Amino acid sequence: MESGSPVFVLAWVTSAQHSHLVLGEGGSVVFVEHPVRGWEIPGGHLEENETPEQALHRELREETGLSGEILSWNKDYYPKGWVAHVVVEKSEVHSWQVEDKKVQLVQWWDEIPPVKKWTVEEFSDLSLLFRDSN
Repeated sequence: MESGSPVFVLAWVTSAQHSHLVLGEGGSVVFVEHPVRGWEIPGGHLEENETPEQALHRELREETGLSGEILSWNKDYYPKGWVAHVVVEKSEVHSWQVEDKKVQLVQWWDEIPPVKKWTVEEFSDLSLLFRDSN
C-alpha cells in the first residue's frame, strides 16, 4: 500500500439523478445488510498493491453488483479510511441479493436504516458532507 493511502474504503452510493440530495430530504443511498453488523455502506480493506479507487470499485461490485462513477472522496471523516461519493444509475429494483456471503441484502434507503454497529450520526454526517461537496 502506498504512503498516505487509507486502510479501508467505503462507498456512499447515490443515484445519478439525485446525487445532491440528503437522506430524509429526497435522496436515497445503497446500504448492504451484514449478518452481524446490520445495515452499513459498502466497502472494505485494500488488498496488496491495490489503489483506493481499485479497492472501492472491487468492493462495490462484490457487495452490491453495481458499478459507478466516483464523484469525490472524503479523506478526513475516518482516521484510517476514505469514503467515496459514487453515483450509479438507479433501477426500479428496490432491494436485491448478491453472491457475497457477508451481505444478506442490498437495498436503497431514503432514510437512515436501523443501525447496530454504526451510528445514526455517521450516516447523517456523510449525507451532509457529500451534499455539500457537490
